[in-house]
Amino acid sequence: MALFGKKKSDAAPEPETEQQEAAPKFSPEKARRFFEHAKTVHEATNYEYAMTSWLNGMRLDPSEMNALEGFWKSATTFIQEGGTKLSRETKRSFAERKDPVMKYLGALLDWSVEQLNPALAVKAAETAGKLHGVDGADMAEPTYWIAERALPLIGRDKKPRKDLCVKLMESAASVGAYDLAVRSGDMGVRIDPTDVGLATRVKNMAAQATMSSGGYDKTGEEGGFLANIRDASKQQQLSDEDRLVKTEDIKDRLILTAEQEFKERPDDLPTISKLVKALIERGRPEDEVRAYKLLMKAFEDSGQFRFRQQAGDIRLRQAKRKLADYLSAAEQNPDDEQAVANAKKARQKFLEMELQEYRLRVEAYPTDVALKYQLGRLEFELGNHDEAIALFQESKNDPKNRVQSLTLLARSFLAKKWLDEAIQTFRAGIEQQGDKRSGLGMELRYGLMEALAIKAGEEKDLEAASEAEKLASDIAIEQIGYRDIRDRREQIKKLVAELK
Repeated sequence: MALFGKKKSDAAPEPETEQQEAAPKFSPEKARRFFEHAKTVHEATNYEYAMTSWLNGMRLDPSEMNALEGFWKSATTFIQEGGTKLSRETKRSFAERKDPVMKYLGALLDWSVEQLNPALAVKAAETAGKLHGVDGADMAEPTYWIAERALPLIGRDKKPRKDLCVKLMESAASVGAYDLAVRSGDMGVRIDPTDVGLATRVKNMAAQATMSSGGYDKTGEEGGFLANIRDASKQQQLSDEDRLVKTEDIKDRLILTAEQEFKERPDDLPTISKLVKALIERGRPEDEVRAYKLLMKAFEDSGQFRFRQQAGDIRLRQAKRKLADYLSAAEQNPDDEQAVANAKKARQKFLEMELQEYRLRVEAYPTDVALKYQLGRLEFELGNHDEAIALFQESKNDPKNRVQSLTLLARSFLAKKWLDEAIQTFRAGIEQQGDKRSGLGMELRYGLMEALAIKAGEEKDLEAASEAEKLASDIAIEQIGYRDIRDRREQIKKLVAELK
């Protein structure tokens, strides 16, 4: 089944289903195509679709840590942007959980939309641990990553559960993460100090953790204790990278590390991406200039448009800051005609710049309807209604942007005085929206009212005028301050009287 109603040719290629294969067969090369697609749709703000793309890639390469972190970022942003429930299509894609991979991905998906639920977090860690070793899958790092986040969730619960601590302990131990297993077991013992058997197991694991972390189990192997020193340095780096709020010292340290790696591997694309990310996070003007140059060179050398897109984002971010200065000056001095004119000119220039960026993106990713919606919105704002109509007619097939696309499509028809098409499209949008009192619901009804009123005036259509009057009255009853509804209601009532 194509994701979100897309044709198969329009979306990332789908992996083989579990009905087609009896056991997991991994292919990092095929998985990479899904991961690239996931990055693209995430950047296009289609976060739920990005989540499914990450997971579909992990069907083919479940141990890829960058994919796990990318999935989590998309899921977190999905929630932050107001997402509360997954679509039916997403749930259906991961409903069958018969093999170890699908059990893991399904558990990960469940937890991702309830990120503070300790039971779901532990379930994700359990399924990751059970996948370890299946067809050679190395799930040690993903299991540790999940378990490390699950443990504090158990502790913060109003009634911490010992059984969750035990399950987490066993999952961590199954991949050799004895330090985390001990911490999980210790929490279980604190919850139930009378469980002597658990206390003994934790004590034994503590001894194993000491052996592993001290390097005693590597006696005679190359590296020995020195390997642990290097591991500690690496762990500090990973800890720095994982922090949501980074101090200036951490940002500087990450850049120094990334710069050193870049000197060693100047043509390695992941290394370039890492340095660019560190530069953008610190965000000094010179950092943005450096990041832009690195991205453009990576684009020229590799031909991968994602680098050009990131470079474009930097240019837009710089331009938006300049625009904010002009807008602030105009707001503070509303009587200054020059300041107001400068703000208007700056906004027009920014929109045109953003338009050119999105035209390039749609050209690079012609099947991405989320990008087409964004481009259509810009074409509409700049008055390019013919171009906007063509784009919205495609983007309305995307569940995430369907109602917004129908709204702007109808307004585009109205701007061109295609009244029947506008009326029909406004009606379709109202039907899709469902909640008539929401912001979009009100906008759609107001738009339909306008289109009907214009039709009534131009064609002397009493039926259209009467429906427009009813809509105006309903809007006024619900929200008397909505736009100019008071004046429009009176104008439409007068029109109805004249036509009668």
